[in-house]
Amino acid sequence: MVTEIGFVSLLVAGLGALAGGLVYLAVRISRGNL
Repeated sequence: MVTEIGFVSLLVAGLGALAGGLVYLAVRISRGNL
């Protein structure tokens, strides 16, 4: 069973990865390097 702390850490890591991916895509699009 996943502990509450483990769940929160996984959630934060997932959100961080998602935010990083969106920022990366935004930078590539803004620079026109598709």
